[in-house]
Amino acid sequence: MNTQVKTLMYQRIVNPGICRILFATCLSALCLIALSTQAATITVSNTNDSGAGSLRQALANANDGDTIRFGTTGTITLTTGELLVDKSVTISGPGAASLTVDGNFASRVFHVSSGVTATIAGLTITNGNAQPSTGGGIYNDHATLAVDNCTVSGNYAGYGGGGVHNSSGTLTVTNSTFSGNSANYLFGVGSGGGIFTEGYDGNATLTVTNSTFSGNYARLVGGGICNDVFGSATLTVSNSTFSGNLAESGGSGIFNGGSMTIGSTILNAGAWGENLYNLYGTVSSLGYNLSSDNAGGLLTAIGDQINTDPMLGPLQDNGGPTFTHAPLTGSPAIDAGKNFTAGTTDQREPGFVRTFDNASIANANGGDATDIGAFEVQGPPSQYAASIQQPINADGTSVFNGRRGVVPVKFSLTLGGVATCNLPPATIAVTRTAGGVIGPIDESDYNGSADNGSNFRITNCQYMYNLSTGAFGAGTYRVDIIINGQVVGSATFGLR
Repeated sequence: MNTQVKTLMYQRIVNPGICRILFATCLSALCLIALSTQAATITVSNTNDSGAGSLRQALANANDGDTIRFGTTGTITLTTGELLVDKSVTISGPGAASLTVDGNFASRVFHVSSGVTATIAGLTITNGNAQPSTGGGIYNDHATLAVDNCTVSGNYAGYGGGGVHNSSGTLTVTNSTFSGNSANYLFGVGSGGGIFTEGYDGNATLTVTNSTFSGNYARLVGGGICNDVFGSATLTVSNSTFSGNLAESGGSGIFNGGSMTIGSTILNAGAWGENLYNLYGTVSSLGYNLSSDNAGGLLTAIGDQINTDPMLGPLQDNGGPTFTHAPLTGSPAIDAGKNFTAGTTDQREPGFVRTFDNASIANANGGDATDIGAFEVQGPPSQYAASIQQPINADGTSVFNGRRGVVPVKFSLTLGGVATCNLPPATIAVTRTAGGVIGPIDESDYNGSADNGSNFRITNCQYMYNLSTGAFGAGTYRVDIIINGQVVGSATFGLR
């Protein structure tokens, strides 16, 4: 075959121009597919039950991996039934004190579908009604769910789970308060006023950390938590507080029929019923628990205290986004526990350090000076006070052009009212307070080329942080400076 024929065949069969076009087309298609599968952030812009900008519409539009945030505060009152979470999404609210999802006493609030992995954070979930069924606030249906920084309060169910029913799922509860939830139906039925967790047709896992269960009620068993009446269930509770929960037939605080582990937790009995009842399961104490009764003889590990009044204050706003019970002066919970999760804050989170060691109180044998329960009594107010410096005005009137990309944040410091250049390490925290998605700003959004992480630099007797604002958008922002776990100064500015 001569060269000319070979060339013609090559041009017809493997035309380089056509190959380049095909390659470019395929590459574009792949890019479009990749872009379409990237996680997105969807912003809820109103408190309507449904329609454009609503939480219900955001859930319907979401894809797996998406995050739903909120550019609004107030109360979302449900009028067309429960909210279905059938994608693996993160619902990130602005804080339990800022946004409420209300079931209107007509339906449960959230239904998390089978196979989903979801997070619900920074919300109050209330007035859900699932009678005569289960899961008034949330029904976790064979799914994996994290509930963080939430208040679950005043929800109702019939057979079980006034607050949450965890049905053969994996449920993690952190930094949250369950209060005033009820499981109550005919003929003495109703278990798990706060949470009912069971593995009837599988395995159920419930992990509770830095959380409060207060004033929940069950007509049958488990005023605070009922663990596994059916099937296989595992419960782990650490650094949490149970107070004033009630159950008619057993376990006003916790009823256990599965496998349970508990550590550094307060069990404070209600008007009747025992704090802890074990039917046919196993209970393992990690130690450093405090029970107002004998806890069924189940708390016998190092540091456990029984038949001892924990001396708690009422459920109230003690700082932070959720209500808590604070140990009163002289409480045997103070410095008598252990920080089993190695957390750096108590339930109230930023500004409330965990652990504070009161030098005047002896630590428990083998303990680490952590207070038992969800609340850590703090040290005296910081003697440090930080003042914002230019270019941010102290009166909060500064507004910067978002296109500038960087806002310099500078603070000077006083100690006991006297200016000092002996500056200890400090960190920055940023919160959007108005406009756009309200709530804390993730550190990854404000890291810039000049300053990475959350640590202030120290320059010329000042704290300095070049805040990268390119990803912020228009709105009002607050910056806090934190020393030794305490906020010692704040400043507000706007971006246009």
